[in-house]
Amino acid sequence: MNLFVDEIVGRIVKASGLGDEQVRSSLSVPPREDMGDYALVCFALAKQLRANPAKIASDLAAKVEAGDGIEKVEAVGPYLNFILERGPFISHTLRKVLEHGEAFGSSGQGKGKTLVIDFSSPNLAKQFSIAHLRSTAIGHAIYKVHAFLGWNCVGINHLGDWGGNFGQLLAAYRRWADPVEVRANPLPQFLALYTRFNEELEKRPELQEEARQCVRELEAGNAEVQALWRFFVEESLGEAERIYEILGVRFDATRGESFFADRIDDVIGQFEAAGLAAESEGALIVDLQEWDMPPCILRTSRGTSTYHSRDLAALFYRQERYSFDKMVYVTDVRQNLHFRQLFKAVELLGKDWIGRCEHAPFGMMSFKGEKMSTRKGNMVFLEDVLNEAVELVGRTIEEKNPGLSARERVAQQVGVGALVFADLDSRRTRDVVFDWKDVLNFDGETGPYLQYTHARFCSILRKFGRDPDPAADLGVLGEEAEMRVARKLAQFPDCLDLACEGNEPSLLSTYLLELATIANKFYNDLPVLSGEDSALVEARVLLVGCVSQVLRTGLSLLGMQAPVEM
Repeated sequence: MNLFVDEIVGRIVKASGLGDEQVRSSLSVPPREDMGDYALVCFALAKQLRANPAKIASDLAAKVEAGDGIEKVEAVGPYLNFILERGPFISHTLRKVLEHGEAFGSSGQGKGKTLVIDFSSPNLAKQFSIAHLRSTAIGHAIYKVHAFLGWNCVGINHLGDWGGNFGQLLAAYRRWADPVEVRANPLPQFLALYTRFNEELEKRPELQEEARQCVRELEAGNAEVQALWRFFVEESLGEAERIYEILGVRFDATRGESFFADRIDDVIGQFEAAGLAAESEGALIVDLQEWDMPPCILRTSRGTSTYHSRDLAALFYRQERYSFDKMVYVTDVRQNLHFRQLFKAVELLGKDWIGRCEHAPFGMMSFKGEKMSTRKGNMVFLEDVLNEAVELVGRTIEEKNPGLSARERVAQQVGVGALVFADLDSRRTRDVVFDWKDVLNFDGETGPYLQYTHARFCSILRKFGRDPDPAADLGVLGEEAEMRVARKLAQFPDCLDLACEGNEPSLLSTYLLELATIANKFYNDLPVLSGEDSALVEARVLLVGCVSQVLRTGLSLLGMQAPVEM
């Protein structure tokens, strides 16, 4: 999409004899404007060209000529800097945004490829906590970025509806539940029973055998236990779907671990046939000691399935069903070992497609210095946080813009967006400390700031009073503030490529904050609608339209709404 980059790369290739891809990988955007618009970083070229980086930059500066949109080429230490002609670059960039419209940023590079992504995937029989937002928001954004770039995406909600947690809940129900109370208020009662069981378990470890017996009965098909289990699952899933509706999250497939129960034996059989399954203290394992990992446990000594075996069954099913080019698991960092074990076990089985599987871990969320834990009951429920955020936005709108139409809808969009963005505005592997004040802070680098900037630029377009002229002369633009905006807009496609490659939505969050800051400075520094030069007004209005378009696209890819008024 960027002819100027193509021109720079072509000239460097001609002058140096280096390959096109090598040059492109060494080209970057300098951190400061006075360093130029693009720079060739020469450190990585030193070995091949057998010279120190500063000499490489100096030699290339003498060979690479300016012209065709390149105003100046200069060497500064180990960098070869390129300064572009403002008018042509701004015009070219804005024309590309206008030409591609809502598709700007994508060249369909993912066409023909399939992404399968496992995200959100809560353990059922509990209410959604604020901690559940992490996998949901991060996975949804990864999904949307891939889909925007042309990938065929399959979003899977792999529900935790089997195993030890349900054994504990079933055992707790048998011991302490009042069926009438549970039916009247299911989710809070589930949490209370589960929490009580784990509190009692610390004092009476023998209770764990009751939970294990419940799991055995469940897997054996005990009708009474399965009926109770189905009640737990149905009530929990209904609650989850209501929260997903609020967040605007959709899945292409929602399946619990139970769906794969009858596939587990076949998967275990493949490991046995390959001579990889071994018995250890009554359990069936894949020995991973050679790779400094505990064993991958296929079946417990009690004959029940495991987290590993259920995930293996699900993975084999997905590869067979979707023949994916990329399979991403979005879970917290505590499961790093689990996926290393899983991937190594499949690799040992000789399945080369395992190389297309990735774990995208995210940092833990804590509350008041403690990790959130259903077992301990120290949960902050997501719905409470959502309601608080929407209420706060509603009060702010009432104070600052009481005449705003559709106030409730805008409050919902901005309140939900604030929480989603708070989860996506830093590297996903970083730990997050949940704090009401920080999450609901509407000043500074926040989701509401981005939404307000979009609404502000939409307001400029409304005040213009008519549709901008797409044939306006963009060559009249050339101020540094305009160049700064165009320079940032031109980086949008590269930002999305990197976010896709690294499964890292925070790159897009950071980009949008930078674009909004630069765009607001442009608006504060230069008049847009005032002035006698009608050609300049037309051109700047088009620039405003381009900014609002990219902000709208970026917000959508993060799973956020873009109100036109606030």
